[in-house]
Amino acid sequence: MSVSKREMEERRYNWFYFHGKDIRTKKFQKKINKKPTLTYAILVNTAIILGSILIFWIVVNLVG
Repeated sequence: MSVSKREMEERRYNWFYFHGKDIRTKKFQKKINKKPTLTYAILVNTAIILGSILIFWIVVNLVG
């Protein structure tokens, strides 16, 4: 019995799933490759800075 090239390829790449969705589809690739917006970047950076300040403040209060 001969296995077609397509079946071999499907079997070979059947592990390309992320939360049950095929990562090879164009819709999924668009979602993954979407550029972050400026607002998102500002919010993330603000959260990191405030988190760092809070951790530093807690450490200083515990030690000193």
